[in-house]
Amino acid sequence: MNDNGVIFNQNAKKIAFDDEHHEMMMSRYDFFMQNVKNRSNYYSDIELEKQRAFNIRSKAFKKLDRLLVDFDTNFTNKGGKLLWANDAEEAKKMIYDILNQNKVNKIIKTKSSTLEEIRLTSYLEMKKIKVVDTNIGDFICSVFTERPYSFKSSAAHKNTDQIADIYTNQFGVKENLNAKQLTIYTKNILRKEVYNPEALITGANFLISNTGSIVFTENEGNILKSTSFAPIHIIVAGIDKMITSIDELSVLLPLSSLYDNNKNISSLYSIINSPSISEDKVQNLYLILLNNNRTNILSKEKQRNILSCIQCGACLEVCPIYNVIGGHTYKEYNPGPVGSISLPMLKNIEETSHFCSLCTLCGRCSEICPVNIPLKDLFLENRKDLVKEDKSLIGERNFFSNLMKKMISRKNLDKYGANFKEMELSFHIKKKWGIRRELPKFAKESFSEYWKNINNIK
Repeated sequence: MNDNGVIFNQNAKKIAFDDEHHEMMMSRYDFFMQNVKNRSNYYSDIELEKQRAFNIRSKAFKKLDRLLVDFDTNFTNKGGKLLWANDAEEAKKMIYDILNQNKVNKIIKTKSSTLEEIRLTSYLEMKKIKVVDTNIGDFICSVFTERPYSFKSSAAHKNTDQIADIYTNQFGVKENLNAKQLTIYTKNILRKEVYNPEALITGANFLISNTGSIVFTENEGNILKSTSFAPIHIIVAGIDKMITSIDELSVLLPLSSLYDNNKNISSLYSIINSPSISEDKVQNLYLILLNNNRTNILSKEKQRNILSCIQCGACLEVCPIYNVIGGHTYKEYNPGPVGSISLPMLKNIEETSHFCSLCTLCGRCSEICPVNIPLKDLFLENRKDLVKEDKSLIGERNFFSNLMKKMISRKNLDKYGANFKEMELSFHIKKKWGIRRELPKFAKESFSEYWKNINNIK
């Protein structure tokens, strides 16, 4: 196992037996499943709608090159400035150059998995540019100097008492504020930032090719407010966010909020068609289209479906592994099934091989996905790729190859006794299997011996 995998396992063991954390995650799971049950009648045929969404995303990937060109033309004709970033480093440098040219010392930012993917906050702070998160959950995490717990619920791991205590220490507010009071206090802080920004940086949910439009979804209204006042708006979006037409939003947007934990109907939807123009200023609107190895995923006929994800977070809520180890254990911007599938393709598979094992193949994530991504099957595809590419697995491959040869021949299988078989299995498998799991026991008597005994054959 690679060093990253060893560290991951150590962190996972620490949190997996934390009763308080487990209780919190199970409470979230129960609440989520009740929401799913309550919303089961929103669609007369939910499976049909899921398939429609899957077809929309699949169609876009098949002609992505044309859609990107059309979007470029339509977006720039309306006054937007489009930049192409091959990787995270290029994207961050582009952002810094824009901010530096405009002498920006502080930016406001909204919740975005793409911005977390490129590690933007730490980069800008290193460049002495202050970053203020305008999403309440992300802001709370910044006060604790922690990364968001997940792209869906940034501060899910913090309770009211913990937040109240740090607010008292950091901001001098009175002790023991309740959740409502803390929310109001946070909104008052952020309101000052939102109404007077030097620059705004956001992600995007969808990019519409035939109109050059950019779509945002949110729950708090911070994006809508910020875009109205920001003289500079920088958007960072993956090339996988592209869809063909605005008509497809009628399918995708309702599904993206179907399993929202907080509200019956998510989300505020905003569509930007061009830079905002007022009497005294014209907004500078930049869009950085990020590749960052997405073309590598697109080249894989089956695994490319992972890019269809609309980040509803449903797979997180039902994943038994995520619910045991939590979001911070992953140390990545996208925890849970989707991240565990995409990361080995976005990064070196040998360095991220441990993510390929983070699935019990229970199939819950595949069943609940609103865009019909076959997540369980994609885990298996990644494991096939891992076996082909990861040199550290040569010993295991040889063991199972020899095992199959022995199993084909009854004579070879019966050549050694149960003790030897158990020793060999333990030597090759125990580390992967885990110290807390028992290996299967071999029968002391082989089937051939058993058959002879019950039939009195000598």
